[in-house]
Amino acid sequence: MSVANALASTQRIVRNLPNVPDASSRATRARAMRATRTKSLAEEIEIQGVHHVAVICDDLERSMAFYGGLLGLKINPERPEDKLPYRGAWLWIGPEMIHLMELPNPDCAHAEFRPTHGGRDRHFCVGVKRIQPLIDALERENIAYTASKSGRPAIFFRDPDCNTLEVVEGLEWR
Repeated sequence: MSVANALASTQRIVRNLPNVPDASSRATRARAMRATRTKSLAEEIEIQGVHHVAVICDDLERSMAFYGGLLGLKINPERPEDKLPYRGAWLWIGPEMIHLMELPNPDCAHAEFRPTHGGRDRHFCVGVKRIQPLIDALERENIAYTASKSGRPAIFFRDPDCNTLEVVEGLEWR
């Protein structure tokens, strides 16, 4: 069967798939549609990067003291403060943002019930040019951190709500 015939056959199959909401039909339709693509979905939608990371916090003022006070992140005044049904703040972290959301946390926010090493927990990673000033600040504030197990110049630490941050030095990815 030629490529053109296979493509035409796949397109006929996709058009004739029943439009039912059960999972097996959706999966079959998705497989058939993927078979007809010449580009990946990521290429088609042209991903530009991470816009923001949402972080749940229990006390917005306490989180602002950590992210704004200790880490020095600045508020993005352009983001809506009054359009959401909960308190929050948008903070610049390089060209991206952290969205602090004061909401009930569905995860356990007690460090004793989370992995000791943040690299074994969900986290987000920030690239920096110099990590030592951060390590010095964490030590001054008695905030525990662990070094990356991979040997990279990276550390993991937690915010007041037990969210894990990874900070790695020297990654040039842009």
